[in-house]
Amino acid sequence: MSRRETMTGMLALSLLPALAARSAHAATRAGTAGATKSLLFDAPAAKWLEALPVGNGRVGAMVFGGIGTERIQLNHIELWSGRTVEDNPATTRAALPEVRRLLFAGDRAAADALAQAQMMAPLKTEDYGSYQMLGDLTLRFAHGDRATGYLRALDMATAQARTSYQIGGARYTRTVLASFPDKALLIRLETTAKDGMSLAIELSRGQDATVSRAGDIVTLAGKPTPHGTAFCARLACAVEGGGVEPSETGFEVRNAKVVILRLTAATDLIEADPAGQSLAALKAARARSWQQLLDSQQRDHRALFDAIDLALATEPAPPLAAERLTATGGPAQAALIETHFNFGRYLLISSARPGSLPPNLQGLWADGFSPPWSADYHININIQMNFWPAEPCGLGALHASLFDYAERLKPFGEKTAQIAYGARGAVAHYTTNPWGHTALDGRIQYGLWPEGLAWLSLHYWEHYLYSGDTRFLRDRALPFLKSCAAFTLDYLVAHPRTGKLVSGPAGSPENSYLLPDGKAGFLDMGCTMAQSMAFTVLRFTADAARILGTEAALAERCEAAIARLQRMRIGTDGRILEWSEPLPEAEPGHRHISHLFGLHPGIEIDPLETPDLAEAARKVIAGRLAHGGGHTGWSAAWLTIFHARLGDGDGALAMFTKLLQHSTAENLFDTHPAGKSAIFQIDGNLGATAATIEMLMQSHGGRLRLLPALPAAWAKGSLKGARARGGLVVDLDWDAGKLSTLTLRPQRDVAYRIVLPEGSAVAALTSGGKRVPIDGVVQLEAGRVYTL
Repeated sequence: MSRRETMTGMLALSLLPALAARSAHAATRAGTAGATKSLLFDAPAAKWLEALPVGNGRVGAMVFGGIGTERIQLNHIELWSGRTVEDNPATTRAALPEVRRLLFAGDRAAADALAQAQMMAPLKTEDYGSYQMLGDLTLRFAHGDRATGYLRALDMATAQARTSYQIGGARYTRTVLASFPDKALLIRLETTAKDGMSLAIELSRGQDATVSRAGDIVTLAGKPTPHGTAFCARLACAVEGGGVEPSETGFEVRNAKVVILRLTAATDLIEADPAGQSLAALKAARARSWQQLLDSQQRDHRALFDAIDLALATEPAPPLAAERLTATGGPAQAALIETHFNFGRYLLISSARPGSLPPNLQGLWADGFSPPWSADYHININIQMNFWPAEPCGLGALHASLFDYAERLKPFGEKTAQIAYGARGAVAHYTTNPWGHTALDGRIQYGLWPEGLAWLSLHYWEHYLYSGDTRFLRDRALPFLKSCAAFTLDYLVAHPRTGKLVSGPAGSPENSYLLPDGKAGFLDMGCTMAQSMAFTVLRFTADAARILGTEAALAERCEAAIARLQRMRIGTDGRILEWSEPLPEAEPGHRHISHLFGLHPGIEIDPLETPDLAEAARKVIAGRLAHGGGHTGWSAAWLTIFHARLGDGDGALAMFTKLLQHSTAENLFDTHPAGKSAIFQIDGNLGATAATIEMLMQSHGGRLRLLPALPAAWAKGSLKGARARGGLVVDLDWDAGKLSTLTLRPQRDVAYRIVLPEGSAVAALTSGGKRVPIDGVVQLEAGRVYTL
């Protein structure tokens, strides 16, 4: 028996309890589907980017799988330093007209200098704050660290991290999971050793906290200094066989066959009294058996995870994650991409749950007390990308945390709009936090970009398109769109030479151009990103008002502005202009490609509707890539989607390959370069998950496009349960690169033009024994099933 066969067999044994409930579809391809829904390692994590994540949307953990000493690093999504302060610069509004005049006059250097001096303010880091870890749960075993038969696995289908090894002929296993229904992190330790296991359990935090004991509950409580959220974590320990005694910082276990740890945590960010919250959750969890806790966690997780299924792997995947990551093509790479797709969905389910904050730059998982960029909420693409896979993967309910957060920001954004710009509506810039930071800060290159809330508003519209929920459209989507549209209408001004409406001053996120003296310039009146955002927000606001039969005056103002708006233009080099005029690029391979917002997630570029713009977009992409573009994970994910929207499957796969080879850590976390090392950013994981769907099915612009960007390497596969706009569930199979079966299940009446893969000869669908032609617009009726 080969080493690979041995490892595969050991994986099956180690995960047997978790894999017992596999669905019938998954069971038919056991050895491929099971493997691509798990990550397996044959050694403990030596660093944080090798540890395995679990989470319930609030409490998260990184499981290292140590033998003699186990570190389980803890997070709570709401644990932040910082506070709410008034930080809108008082001089911004007065400087705005002169900055505009200078830009219109062509004096870009003077405009930049004035804007930096008068419109911006330094970020007050103590007030702004940072996401922080909750602490560490450390297990120190008496059995030492000399083990054989070691396995460490993450089963994504059951959301369990498991560690298994042998010492002295006895097997030791650990299961770590986070339950959303029971608001708890749950850990089960088991051994077959005759005398059981002995260990010391310690709950700790490196700063701003105390650990205390009351009876058989250990409490970690504190508050970041000088400002931040109060937090409280509770830990309880139960054993079968042997005994347990509380210590000052944890528990001492002697000769136990089974140890069960229950940990709960809360903050006062959203709900008062974290001590009471965490204690109530712990009492409820202790009242339930391990099996009861496991059953409720499984029902909750599987309902989300099993909503969709992708099959790309035609051969069993290499069992070890490290082996899988070396794949550069063929069936092995298809298995890796299938694994990556499942991992992305797992991360979103684990970090985005209703009732709390949405996933930040690092999702739910960050080590230390000052993670990169504070692990905050960058709203110039990053948080938006986190939710791109939600609707098409059947996870639309997870959008709730984003909507709650956007509405938390809105009143602060209204104040910023009035103070900084003298405008109605609401505005936010490139980054924010849980404290309502919407003000201008930092450098104009990244900070003077007033489109953050506008971009978030698109998610409201998308959720409506997928769900058809008119109550949501009326009560939440339109009010938010209306606020963003009001600011947009006030921020638009007529260009003195063309009379067209342009938005500005604004930058093209984090990018720059070269001034005549060779220095970098940043601001513009009417850069393409700003114009695309204005068009999209006004378009969706008018459409929402029309659907609801309300706000007629607002819809008319939006339509009138759209008619006067400067739209996207193509330069003399055949590329879409990034700025209002052709300007030399300071960084031709820049990671942001914001002038292609209209390709995705916007609605302005479509190969079938605007072939000239599509061709110009291709040239933009080619230019960026020729200069090293796509060098961060999230940027590579966005470029993968661009290729998919343009119908270039092989180009999309090439970008996906770049992401996997250069921006993926050992535990499949997406990475961002940081000097000689790399840091975790979740956006690349979730953007790539969305990209996988875009390659296989698209539903924008009133068209259902099937296999629109299928790479030649993906000759055979299936996609089950994908969601399309209009409330349509799509199942499809393909073989030899051709669509072989198709099932459409509309949840409500919807009309589509169905775009089949090139070379398909199908002329009709079948429903209830009747032929349904697919030339032209096809009317699909709710409750019926349509097959090819």
